[in-house]
Amino acid sequence: MNLFTRVILIIFCISCLVGCDITTKQIAQNQLKGQPLQAYLGNVVQLIYVENPGGMLSFGYNLSGGLRFIIFQVFISVVLILLFIYILFKKDLKTFQTAAFILFMSGGIGNLIDRFTNDGKVIDFIILRANGLHTGVFNIADFYITTGVAILIIFNFIPTKSPAKDIRE
Repeated sequence: MNLFTRVILIIFCISCLVGCDITTKQIAQNQLKGQPLQAYLGNVVQLIYVENPGGMLSFGYNLSGGLRFIIFQVFISVVLILLFIYILFKKDLKTFQTAAFILFMSGGIGNLIDRFTNDGKVIDFIILRANGLHTGVFNIADFYITTGVAILIIFNFIPTKSPAKDIRE
């Protein structure tokens, strides 16, 4: 695939995923802000509006505003730009790697948009519960990031059963 086609395809995928993330955050803001927790599917899915100034699981929420800006906006922006350049020019990336990086970038961009438009905060609104365990409050962008990381871990570190055909390519 030539570079132009690759750029267009990657940007299209990222745009679609970021669009879904932004849309769900707008819906959460319009429908959940100021409302009590809402439970669905036998309390497995819970929705509540939260503005998170920190990272995953509110990591870094208590840092000064300037330090949070540097870490969660400047540093993350640089990492995402470098990752975009990497996936554009790294010729031997496997399809699963490209997909994982696109998910990771889409989640990062979705949360960055939130931070730049929402006073450094990210809108989170989903909690999943099962058998006494539960997630922290997260959003669709966080789901993209987690899924991208999981894909990289699964396909990079778990050997395939059949050496005849590598399903990871």
